[in-house]
Amino acid sequence: MAGTMEEKQVSPKRCLEDVNTVLKYAKLENTDVRPCVQTIFFSESLENDSVKLLELDGDVMGALQSGDGVTLRGGKDDFVVLCTKNRTFDLKGAELSNSMLLLQHLDYGPDLSDTGPQEMKERDVFSVLHDYFELRPVKPRLKKLRQMLDENHYSGRECEEDEQHQGNKYTMHDFLDVVQASEEEIYAGLKKLKAFQIDGCWRVLDFDYLSTVMSHIVQLAEERDWMQSGVPLQDTLDVLHDLFPREVITHILRCFSSGKPEEEDEVFDLDEDKVCLFYAEVCLRNADKFNLKEFLQVWEQSVPMGMKTSLSQVQGVALVDRDSKPETISFFPADDLPEDISERFEYLFERRKKWTLEEISPYVRELTTDKMDVGALLTKFSRPSTHNGVKVFSSRRTAS
Repeated sequence: MAGTMEEKQVSPKRCLEDVNTVLKYAKLENTDVRPCVQTIFFSESLENDSVKLLELDGDVMGALQSGDGVTLRGGKDDFVVLCTKNRTFDLKGAELSNSMLLLQHLDYGPDLSDTGPQEMKERDVFSVLHDYFELRPVKPRLKKLRQMLDENHYSGRECEEDEQHQGNKYTMHDFLDVVQASEEEIYAGLKKLKAFQIDGCWRVLDFDYLSTVMSHIVQLAEERDWMQSGVPLQDTLDVLHDLFPREVITHILRCFSSGKPEEEDEVFDLDEDKVCLFYAEVCLRNADKFNLKEFLQVWEQSVPMGMKTSLSQVQGVALVDRDSKPETISFFPADDLPEDISERFEYLFERRKKWTLEEISPYVRELTTDKMDVGALLTKFSRPSTHNGVKVFSSRRTAS
């Protein structure tokens, strides 16, 4: 009995005679098929858990072929993402409708000769897969980047050792470990957050400290008549280097100018929109709501001589309420909103029930993709209606 069971456990191997018999039943001649016959058998020990299939798009394939490689990122509470140098992809599991057999060797195409003696080759299946990982391009998730930078704002060298500034300081290597974005997207995020490098770490300026340095730069520019001709970097450093680090002065000039000179003898042209937006933020940051008429007067008086203010400069940073009596304006930066599209729309409609296209666009524009513009986002996540003759958008969960 034992011998009989042992014989049943051995898979019968096919021979050329078996193959020719099958061809005969199929009414085919040996010359109708190529002489190399490959028979497939399952390995005695399938390695189903050691192999995973990953669907690749052109960018990911290119990164692997060029030797750049890819990186998987995500903490224990995150959904994992795959990153190339400049793109981020969600990595999600998907099921196959048919089982996929993986073999280490299989001849096909040009490897198979049309002539020659008939031969038999055995091929082993070492894994059977029923699922794979698919990639979907996504926006970089930079919330963690901002959280890390907010742990320790820079307020000047004299504050680096006090208790308030004992938080963590991070390098790019630290960001690459935990932020779910590609390296280029992280650099772009740092630029958007106005971060800069000092003493080997990336920092953002404390807003009050930024205001102090900015006021000195503007005052010096007005005294030297640089507002029209441009602010020379080296001359500014010569005057202010005893008060503030050169890295801080250079960083602020780069943030608030329309050009970014690389050489120290070049000149920065202060950007009117950026500077006016900064002074608007100075006025609005510590106020819940500001009488719009009074704000416009205060704002106009605070900006450097010769610069003109416009409400278009504060789009995506401040919110005007035309329905209140009197009209008001409040600090409402898009950077503080949720990254997730559904969560952002929910947050926006909690803040205001009805939005015009002009009002809501600055708060959703960064969520757009090549395939979905602002109009498509509003179609999917909001309900259009007409209010006092103006088209407005509200939550899909409520009646218009």
